[in-house]
Amino acid sequence: MKTNNKIEKAHRNLLMFGMFSVIMLFAGLTSAYIVSKGALGSKWDIIILPNMFYISTIMISISSLFGFFAIKYCRLNNFRMIKQSLLVTMCFGFLFAICQLFGWNALVLEGKFLSGNNVAASYLYILTIAHLLHLVGGLIAIIVVTFRANKNKYTSQNYNGLKLAIRFWHFLAILWIYLVLFLVLIN
Repeated sequence: MKTNNKIEKAHRNLLMFGMFSVIMLFAGLTSAYIVSKGALGSKWDIIILPNMFYISTIMISISSLFGFFAIKYCRLNNFRMIKQSLLVTMCFGFLFAICQLFGWNALVLEGKFLSGNNVAASYLYILTIAHLLHLVGGLIAIIVVTFRANKNKYTSQNYNGLKLAIRFWHFLAILWIYLVLFLVLIN
């Protein structure tokens, strides 16, 4: 049992290191955004976030909530509800990604492109694409733990993999909320 605790602690520390790295990436990107906005002054193009980005915020929040429920049900050894909660987590994660695509489409329809002379739009795309790429990694983790849960691999005594995947998923939800608030308040 002591070896499992050491392994779990190592896994948790690796996840924390990875999340810290992601935080530093986005801290750098948002800092560069602020510096670029200051340098351009009145030439900075104010971009109104498409409604799909707000809808995607709801999607990832619901997804994160059901991830929380999956952990709760695992602690109770309620295998059926673990599976259902993870399925909902995964579905809302995919809905988040679809909303992102629609959000980018709305930007294109407004003439806001990834490349070109619109620095504000370029930053918006880079921030949202970077988040989506990390979300793909999170979705892969959610898919893996969902398959494992369907085989009843997680119990109240053994659910470290599930806990780590959901912790990363919560992190991605909080990161997205930060990005939306940043883009609304700083832009």
